[in-house]
Amino acid sequence: MMDKGYKGIFSKMGEGLLEKFIEDLKRELQERPEDSELLFKLGVAYSRAGKVEEAREVYKKLREIDKGKAKELLDIIYGV
Repeated sequence: MMDKGYKGIFSKMGEGLLEKFIEDLKRELQERPEDSELLFKLGVAYSRAGKVEEAREVYKKLREIDKGKAKELLDIIYGV
């Protein structure tokens, strides 16, 4: 029987890819900080990585730019 906290090799690989994706998005946002699509993707990636606080911060920025996408992100963060 496996430990509840066990993460197999594929989970670890996925986490690594997700972290790389987050870093890539953050780099792109340095050039285009008002890009709502990039912000949305970053918020979703943070949410999937379990980084809810970071996802909320992205939501706050996105809300100022695109209320529709911000609402969609909020639903994803809270699993609505």
